[in-house]
Amino acid sequence: MARLFGYLPPDVRHNQFADLFAALAFGPLVASLGFIPVVLRNLGASPEWLAVYSAQPFLGFVVAPWLALLFPPRFGLKRMALVAWAISRGSFLLIGLVGDWPALMAVTALFWVIEAVPAPAYVRIMQAVFPVKLRGRVMANVRIALSLVTLVATAAAGWLLDTIGYRVLFPLVSIGGIASVILFSRLKFDESNLPPSRASGGAITRILRRDSRFVLFLSAVVAFGVGFLSIGPLLPLVQVDQLKLSYTEIGALTTVNSVFFVIGYVVLGRWIDRAGGVQVLRWIFVIGGIVPVCYAFADSVWVLIPAFAAMGFMNAGLDLGMLNSVIQLCDPDELGAYSSLQYTVVGLRGLIAPFLGVWAVRAGLPMSWAFVAGAVLIGLAVVILARVRALPPQKESPAEFAPAPEG
Repeated sequence: MARLFGYLPPDVRHNQFADLFAALAFGPLVASLGFIPVVLRNLGASPEWLAVYSAQPFLGFVVAPWLALLFPPRFGLKRMALVAWAISRGSFLLIGLVGDWPALMAVTALFWVIEAVPAPAYVRIMQAVFPVKLRGRVMANVRIALSLVTLVATAAAGWLLDTIGYRVLFPLVSIGGIASVILFSRLKFDESNLPPSRASGGAITRILRRDSRFVLFLSAVVAFGVGFLSIGPLLPLVQVDQLKLSYTEIGALTTVNSVFFVIGYVVLGRWIDRAGGVQVLRWIFVIGGIVPVCYAFADSVWVLIPAFAAMGFMNAGLDLGMLNSVIQLCDPDELGAYSSLQYTVVGLRGLIAPFLGVWAVRAGLPMSWAFVAGAVLIGLAVVILARVRALPPQKESPAEFAPAPEG
């Protein structure tokens, strides 16, 4: 194992494997999520309702820091995450009873809102269990494993949707999601060494007033998100209405996505450890611009291959880059407030952006021009993020990540 993952201290190794096996169990559910917009479209959902679905994860981001306050402080970060994930991932069992797109939308809304509740807490957990000099590599190892499972599961999911249907597939992958929660519970760390993590309106307001660098970073995140998310509901329209792709063809494209998801984690894990999340995120934004350009000129399934490859690499970079950027840009004692602010801004952005492309097309803008507008906004985000100055990661003292003894 040391040859595969490199040498890790025993406590870090234990936590890496707890996180890794949880990710392996979660992989089939992750793979199935990519098909939900297409299932909704085939069940009759309109472009506006596809935009509503695209906004659901971001509603979760907005309410996550505040729903977390419903848990008493003594409940602990890990226990809160386990309870929320058990509810959200178990909700896919209900899809076996679903017969139309409004009911499917209701289940996915429950999933996305509750799944996001532990998101700020998860950032704190990663800060606690993995030291900064190893964090990028360890997180990348876990996500490479997740991506490999997703790669296999995606190809299978496309075929299974064509054969047994969504009412059987989604409850099956829910079982793996519940197993992932049980496996994640094996993570060990001492929460008593962490500073208070609860966000407050006053703490968030102080960050906005005094930290212009973080505000600039959030501005770049907003510009990128509006550019990318505004075209999100239009992607199934191209796939289903324009190109008439089958689930199997979409599964093949999503397999390309998963391959580059793995490649992204292999490349980016160690790069983030050396350069930091902000520096890596700049290039991720550039790669994200490939997606709207490809869709603007899509006339066959082949034109979408670079788009799915770019999305895979980009999603790996956003996963690692966003989390490590907020850790890199803030005082460790204030990570709870910074993380909550980031998730709130990302959530508000995501509630609005998915409707912009649909409204523009409904108003008469050619769909290809909507994709071009998205690419322009992504380019603006690259320019803004280039102005955010951040030092490479520095070595943390053991007290800052405070792993629990193994045993």
